[in-house]
Order: sequence, then structure tokens, then C-alpha cells
Amino acid sequence: MTLSLSPGEVEQIRLAALRCVACDLAGDADGFVAQAQRNIWALPDGLVDCLRAFRRYGSPTGGMFIRGLPTFEVPATPADPNLAVGTKVTAAGLLGIIAAVIGDQYGFKPELNGRIIQDIVPVAGFEQTQQSISSDTDLYTHVELAFTDDRADYIALFCLRADHERVAGTTLSPIEAMLPLLSDNAIEVLREPRFKTTVDRSFLRGMGHDDPIYASPIRVFTGSADRPRIRADFAETSGTDRGAQAALDELRRAAEKMAIMICLGPGDLLLVDNNHAFHGRTPFRARWDGADRWLLRTSITRDLSRSAAHRPGDGRVIDVNYRDEVLTG
Repeated sequence: MTLSLSPGEVEQIRLAALRCVACDLAGDADGFVAQAQRNIWALPDGLVDCLRAFRRYGSPTGGMFIRGLPTFEVPATPADPNLAVGTKVTAAGLLGIIAAVIGDQYGFKPELNGRIIQDIVPVAGFEQTQQSISSDTDLYTHVELAFTDDRADYIALFCLRADHERVAGTTLSPIEAMLPLLSDNAIEVLREPRFKTTVDRSFLRGMGHDDPIYASPIRVFTGSADRPRIRADFAETSGTDRGAQAALDELRRAAEKMAIMICLGPGDLLLVDNNHAFHGRTPFRARWDGADRWLLRTSITRDLSRSAAHRPGDGRVIDVNYRDEVLTG
């Protein structure tokens, strides 16, 4: 949907967002989310209605795209997401308010110390990696955090600044489009526990760990026959036997063939249905000049209680030592 906001509506949203970022996102995530929930009223009714419909019914595209949101002040793009610059900008408050309509924000301790709003920026030295901080290579299609049952129901990507050439495309591959391309045999195999996937490299880096940690065995498809939930990361997931790998390769071809590409610009927000769509990103050239591509990202769950065992003190940060945790699916 494309918004056309009046100056009065923009100012109303700005004041509401400022109330949210007045809370310390790192030290008081619950306070930030509480403020966001209180300030949903500041959003246009039509936007709230569309967000609630997306939560209830999903989307045949695998996501919801919103254009025309205000970004307010946008400082220089940070060179490192660890600086947490995005937690202080007014746009973070707006992202929190929108997230509050469809669920609860939360974070993971090994990734950027559990911050519930994160900066997605290119980092020098990681250009060719399969991480969100890469730039020169395709970021393979994936479900966010496929290795854990605590993964998000929705991923929100809010663009503050596009890449210099405006060529970076975020891809969406919805299950509704992929399923008709798959053979009956592949669908059957993808429902069987014949796959393994590794803990994301960003998590390993956050834990100071180099060797792969596997979640195994897992099923790539679960749930209903006509709209299964998907669980795979084509950079991290593999079959445990030849037949399983063949089925996974078939799914990857379908995902690539049916991918929808969206080039995010300032004020664009993409909500990804992390249960029913893969997403990825095409390459772009980073310059590290303060004007590189910059997104704010947050993870949203429909039911925070599902991860209670892994959130110390019933906070909003999952804290698991994946080196010691037995990962199965």
C-alpha cells in the first residue's frame, strides 16, 4: 500500500515515535514496546486495518509492502551495526509502533547483543559473506533463523537510505507460488526429518565460535498441505541423504524462479511472512562514505510465550548457548 500522509499526520506520528525512542532500547526493551503499543492510535486507520488483515490472512506475495512512511532525521549510515545508531533515530519508534500491531518484538543475545531493532548496513571485510552485512554478493533466499524453533513469525525491514545505484533488490518467494512447481515426491520428502541446518554465521560470530553448529534432523515443510510452513536457508541447510538434497534443490529452483524483487527506497517498509516465504537480496556496491544502504530490522512473534524457556527473566531477549544446546527440529 502507498500512504499519502498530511503534514498533521506526519507530525502526529513523529511525536508518537519520539515517545517510544525516549526509552532506552538496549536497557528497557519492554518500556519501548509498551510505548509502541500505547501509540498505535497515531497510525492511520487504513494502515492499521491492512496490518491486522496481513496478520490474520497472510498474503499471496509472502509479505506486505508499505510505501510513503516518514523517515524523519537520517544521520550518516553507520559503518558497523554494533554502534546501534538506529536505536536512537525517530524512525525506530515508528517501526516499533507498526510492529506492535501484528505482534511482539524480541531479540537474540548472540546477534548484536539482543537489540530488538538492528541496523542492516554493509560492513567492510564482509562483502562476500552470506550475512546481512554483505554487499557484493547475492544473499541467498532463506527463512530468517531457520536453525531455531524460536525464529520470528515476521521480519520487518524499514529502509532509511537506498544504495547509491538503487540496484539492491529484496526478494520474496511465497510458498503459494512455489508449491505448484514441486513434484509430489519432493513435497513428500520435504516433510520428512531428513535435513540439517547450521546456526547462522552472525550468531557464531557473536558467540566467538568458528565451527558449524547443526540443528538436525529438521523438516523443511510442516503444517497444512495447501500452505505449508517452510524452514530452510539455502546458505545453511542441506539434505542428510541424496534424495533429500535433490528435493531441497528442487525447492531452491522454484524459489528462484518465483521470486518477486522489491527495490526498497527511503520510507519503504517490507514485512516478510517468515513462515510462508523465503527472502533474499541482490548485490550492490558499498562505498562506506556515510551514504550507503541502511535498513532497520526487527523480529516479530505472534506469541512471545512460545520462547519463554529461553528468555531469562521473561524479558525480550532469547539467550541460548547454541554450543551446548541440543538442536533438533
